[in-house]
Amino acid sequence: MNKILVGVITNQVKDYCWDKFSNQLKGLQQLGHDVLIIDNSPLIQPRKGFDVYHYRLWNKIFKECALENLQRHSDNHLNGLIFISLDCMNILRDKFLEGDYTHLFILESDVFIEQDTVQRLLDMDADIANFTYLMNLNRFNDLTLCVQSTKDSEGLMLNPEQSRELINSGIKELGKDMLGDRMITGCGYGCTLVKRKVLEDIKFRIGKSKEGVLSYPDSIFHPEAISKGYTNKLDTDWLPVHENLNNQTMDMLKLLKVQNNTTRRERRATK
Repeated sequence: MNKILVGVITNQVKDYCWDKFSNQLKGLQQLGHDVLIIDNSPLIQPRKGFDVYHYRLWNKIFKECALENLQRHSDNHLNGLIFISLDCMNILRDKFLEGDYTHLFILESDVFIEQDTVQRLLDMDADIANFTYLMNLNRFNDLTLCVQSTKDSEGLMLNPEQSRELINSGIKELGKDMLGDRMITGCGYGCTLVKRKVLEDIKFRIGKSKEGVLSYPDSIFHPEAISKGYTNKLDTDWLPVHENLNNQTMDMLKLLKVQNNTTRRERRATK
């Protein structure tokens, strides 16, 4: 019998949609799933009705990165958000493995799903099952899917034209199926179901380009799982709602600026 832990990494910058998101989590609880929130907000936020781990190293990590960046060229500055994301994902992994769960459902705290989404992920019968969502990257003047493709060891995010081609094209297997002349090799894990055996084998880690540029853990998670032989599928026939596409709060804009700047450096490093 399946026993699923819903794992959420969040921060107060996403609280513009917390009321709606917390109702979604309550709905998942009513379906019989446990919920664990890893909250890395600098100030403790109320999350009533849920099991919460308060991550308290935000200020420490940003201070350490700021000091290190004094010795680095501006194009190679450390991004504290990457290290915080890594810590939180491995805390979530550890908490999951402490229990007797069969699956971890990773859900971004600004991603909204439907009542049958978890069951649809289970029905894919993959070691890792995914839905993906739209992003609004500064480098594109259009929305694009949070999906990565690879050719000749060069990994790049899909552009808007490739994203439109991929949508409604059925279930794709990462590491096997192609989009044009590029292999589909990754996606964000904001709506991802992972079997226990995968997390027993794989610990989250930071990606690193040959030029030494660091990237978020989701950039390396899928390629590593594929390299170890785990089945990894992406259903392109339905997209969850990614709430931050329309959010204009100042805190979120500052956070997105950091993330987008990092993303652009990563793109330049892989060209």
